[in-house]
Amino acid sequence: MQRWMLSTTFVLLLLLPRPVWAQGERARIGMRTVGNLEITLYIWGPQELIDPKLDPHHKPAASATHHLDVRVYDVRKAIYIPYLNVKATISDQTTKREFSVGLAPLIGEWLHYGANITLPHPGTYSILVDVQPPDIARYKHLADVWNTPAQALFTFEYR
Repeated sequence: MQRWMLSTTFVLLLLLPRPVWAQGERARIGMRTVGNLEITLYIWGPQELIDPKLDPHHKPAASATHHLDVRVYDVRKAIYIPYLNVKATISDQTTKREFSVGLAPLIGEWLHYGANITLPHPGTYSILVDVQPPDIARYKHLADVWNTPAQALFTFEYR
């Protein structure tokens, strides 16, 4: 019986889908805990994104240099949170210029929010991730779930 269970476990491990990360080297910039939320920022090369509502063949702009990936996890409920309104404000620490970008909900290894961006030159950038509650109806007993805005500040070295 133990041999059968061991063999079955081994076969299942071989057949289970492995995470297929996006193209390019993925870098975890950091994780911040705000209340019950873990906000994690990853950055890597621009990604081909498909939004069936807009353009089913969308590709990153030629000038895009990076892809932002934000995961928002509720520690209490043990779930990646859907329906949030997430924005990133990127500040160039050299020129002091900044821009903001809305992060779209994306499906991947788990639910997350992302966008392709263009950083003008290597240097240090601060990235403020702003997480706003979802604009969805709720049951009364869930009125206090995911209703508090949160912000997390990260520093990114573009080399």
